[in-house]
Amino acid sequence: MTRIKMKKLLLAILTILFVQQTFGQSKMIVGEKHTIFVEIPHNWIQAENEQLPFFIKPDNSTNNKNTDVMYVSPNSYMYVYGIDYKGKPDMTAWIKAENDYLLSEHPDLVIDTLNLTLDNIVPDDYSTGKYKILTYEYITGRQEVMLVVECEFTIVTAVLSTEKSNTHHFLPSFIELYKSIKIMGSTLNDD
Repeated sequence: MTRIKMKKLLLAILTILFVQQTFGQSKMIVGEKHTIFVEIPHNWIQAENEQLPFFIKPDNSTNNKNTDVMYVSPNSYMYVYGIDYKGKPDMTAWIKAENDYLLSEHPDLVIDTLNLTLDNIVPDDYSTGKYKILTYEYITGRQEVMLVVECEFTIVTAVLSTEKSNTHHFLPSFIELYKSIKIMGSTLNDD
């Protein structure tokens, strides 16, 4: 391992230790070409999901003293995921392919965008600074809000999925989630 790689590894370990000590709710998502740091929003908890390393649900435990708590179905959740590519992905093409696929599966799907500014998604060593927030409204009453971020070798997504009637209630938590996202390039192997 080269000296530069050792320094990067040491820096990543120190960053992880700092983040864990500073923020008890911080999590790290690692892929072959990316590392994503994200904080779990207030009143949300980590949940198990076999396909997603970062999957959270609202905390509806009896210990939750929030008077604003309502019944939340088991189908309300958020996740963050990174999809790595060999070359630079094109966010616009990725969104078009995703939308085309969803429309083929759900012809009545209504797709829209949210116009929100993200100060934490800026061009840097890994992120291009390009992002888009989409909404998907299904005929069944489900609604998803998806942030898509373009990076050098990765498309990062953050998704809120819930019933449309609950979206306004959970949108502040989704905003809290995506404002905490920090994306770095990383290499797990030397290919």
